Amino acid sequence: MPFENLALLIIGIAFLMILLAIVIISVVKKLGISSLGPIKMEQRNLSTEFKMNEDTREVDEICLRQIRLITNNMKLRINNVFADLKMCTLARVAISTSIRFPLYDSVANNHFTTELMPENFKEYRERLILMIKEEYISLSSASKEIQCNKDQLLPAWEQISQQLIDKIDQWIKSVSREVMITCKKKIAIYQNYLHSFLEMKDEWRVEIVKKCIEKNERYIVVLKERAGTA
Repeated sequence: MPFENLALLIIGIAFLMILLAIVIISVVKKLGISSLGPIKMEQRNLSTEFKMNEDTREVDEICLRQIRLITNNMKLRINNVFADLKMCTLARVAISTSIRFPLYDSVANNHFTTELMPENFKEYRERLILMIKEEYISLSSASKEIQCNKDQLLPAWEQISQQLIDKIDQWIKSVSREVMITCKKKIAIYQNYLHSFLEMKDEWRVEIVKKCIEKNERYIVVLKERAGTA
């Protein structure tokens, strides 16, 4: 490349870099940023928000583990419903395991703060009962395959339904209690970080955190009733 062309290219690149710098400075001034201070503050706020979200995510995970444990423990409760029928252990285990499937699906979906609210609860409970009913009827149709005593059939759903529904209601109460505990933990976390955002004069995040606190306080009012602790 001739020297004249190379020189023009270098001059052109330098001109573009200067022009870009002027544009950046102009944009920064229009945004009212006169120094790097606000940028550093926003980075600090983002970091604080990230830590807050991590803390709330951790208590959600603890809650989910506890609800899985509650669901596992339902096996013994359901097993006891059939104890008086003199069914063999293998049959009772098969029944109590199968009937819990809808509860495990509910745990996997993990929408408890939505499903347990007044506008959704009736439909949610009825849906659980229906799914367990379908599981039970499916087992009944194949009862001769899972029972040790070929002449001992499972009772009809109408005969056993109320006892199983009682177990579902016990499960809902236990889950509600665990979710309520989690909501209280979240409120404590939000209140702690609210103080930090107030100190940093971050009004936008202050309002978000206040709304999160209010939301969890509303959940607790309903969950107390669901858990039978109101």
